Amino acid sequence: MKQSVGNPSVYCKLTLGNTPPRQTKIVSTGPNPEWDESFAWSFESHPRGQKLHISCKNKSKMGNSSFGKVTIQIDRVVMLGAVAGGYTLLPESKSRPSRNLEIEFLWSNKQQPLQK
Repeated sequence: MKQSVGNPSVYCKLTLGNTPPRQTKIVSTGPNPEWDESFAWSFESHPRGQKLHISCKNKSKMGNSSFGKVTIQIDRVVMLGAVAGGYTLLPESKSRPSRNLEIEFLWSNKQQPLQK
């Protein structure tokens, strides 16, 4: 993420289809936070048309303020197997700057082991 001011405490919430939302850890690493986290989803059928919704927020004592959000169509990831790049987080207010989020997607048909 780029163009943030100060040392924000930022986290992102990820929602894919009807699955329960996932959340990154909260990081306070300066103006360009890095998560270096992985998330995996399992599908019973091909996830055609599914969208990944990402909303990033700044957690503070005054409450949560939005850094922005982005919606990503995952069909391209399924077709290519791997996609990496930058996505623009659209701010909720036009007076706030947009920020970039770098993401790497990997698609696998392998079944994930069940967690105990």
